[in-house]
Amino acid sequence: MKVLVVGALGFVGVNISLFFKEKHKAEVIGVDNNFKQLGSLENKSLLKDAGVLFDFCDIRNQESVDKIFDEYGPFDCIFNMAAQVAFKVSVENPRLDFEINALGTFNLLEALRIKSPKALFIYASTNQVYGELKDCRLKEYETRYDFIDLENGVPETHSLDFLSPYGCSKGAADMYVQDYGRVFNLNTVVTRFGGIYGTHQYSYEDHGWISYITNKVRLNEKFNRFGHGKQVRDILFIDDILDAMEKIYLNRGSLKKGVCLNIGGGKENSLSVLELLILLEELTGNKERSIINPMRKADKLVVYLDITKAKKEIDWEPSTSFKEGIKKLIEWQNQN
Repeated sequence: MKVLVVGALGFVGVNISLFFKEKHKAEVIGVDNNFKQLGSLENKSLLKDAGVLFDFCDIRNQESVDKIFDEYGPFDCIFNMAAQVAFKVSVENPRLDFEINALGTFNLLEALRIKSPKALFIYASTNQVYGELKDCRLKEYETRYDFIDLENGVPETHSLDFLSPYGCSKGAADMYVQDYGRVFNLNTVVTRFGGIYGTHQYSYEDHGWISYITNKVRLNEKFNRFGHGKQVRDILFIDDILDAMEKIYLNRGSLKKGVCLNIGGGKENSLSVLELLILLEELTGNKERSIINPMRKADKLVVYLDITKAKKEIDWEPSTSFKEGIKKLIEWQNQN
């Protein structure tokens, strides 16, 4: 089994690389070009120690992508976990955001179509493609907002509304991955992720909010909080992402070309910022020291994903509760 992981120095990419190398004894090739991101050097060292072959690739450049496919392909499975993920960056430099998220994915799809057409191609999309969800009625509670009509959360059939340059670039790639599967008969899968957290995550204010806030409270440090804190998201521990990726691979023969699956924590693993802070005080003994700022334009009040389709299509659902997952995150942060 030969696996290509694009974005292998990032949080999800390094975990996928290590998982398929260690559990499936796969030949894993990890590629990346972002050596400035937090944790990249640590993750590169982990890949080397595990026997994962690492190479440079700039997915914005078709020649760079083709070189990887020519040298190491064909592949059995390709994970595109590479992305520009910061909302602030997408507004300040929308061209960079587009080139990495949309053009980079397109370049990979072209290499897949021409050089490795039998491979399974899994793309990491995002819940941001659902936009503001203005058509969803909400109810306010003491510590959170919640949907009134969407009992299980937002399904894959909900209309898309990209809202930001980040949502637009990810959404464009999302649709390209679906259509390349249908038009060119390729084994492509779109996975729309909820909020992911866990080991090997080096987060910052504009990305990885669970890990970022957890670390700040753990260290008893001040941090910025935006709005009232009743905003709700579903969160998913990294081990459950790995389980989903494995089940997609194992069920690849029965999945439709270009299928789209919500991979999130679902309603049971949804929580607000306030609820997270209450839990962190319980787990660490530290009271939060947040500096309250106005809500940002892109902050939705509620979004959690309906994962019914993933349960049906690949027999997957999260097995790690958010309390258990955050305990594991704190343990890892204490050691790193």
